[in-house]
Amino acid sequence: MTREVRARGFSLVELVVTIIIAGILAAIVIPQFNIGQFESGWFYEQVKAAVRYAQRQAVAQRRTTYVEVQASQLRLCYDAGCTTRLTQLTGQEYVLSAPDGVTLSPVGTFSFNGLGQSAGATIAVGGQSITVNAETGYVQ
Repeated sequence: MTREVRARGFSLVELVVTIIIAGILAAIVIPQFNIGQFESGWFYEQVKAAVRYAQRQAVAQRRTTYVEVQASQLRLCYDAGCTTRLTQLTGQEYVLSAPDGVTLSPVGTFSFNGLGQSAGATIAVGGQSITVNAETGYVQ
């Protein structure tokens, strides 16, 4: 008694139907991603990293650093007037510009002393907030 062994796998028709269904789903789902939300979240993380960088530079150099918050921009400086700016590792000034539709508030300046302490601050970036602890300077 011999048994016929049937080949296992997908037929060409099954593969084509699967690819068509995947294409239809992709065409429906991809446009629903909101690029603005991704940019807002990414900018929030950049601002948080910049504020932490300002604190680390204050401690490393044992001097006061300032964080200047404007509605569409954040700058890190060594003086209250923001004429001398902190630089990134690339040598460029540390200035972040908000993407379209994202604002920073409240507008103003706060600082970190040489011990990394701050008077405390809260920065709203889009719908999220960054808090700087007054005693420790911890950025969260």
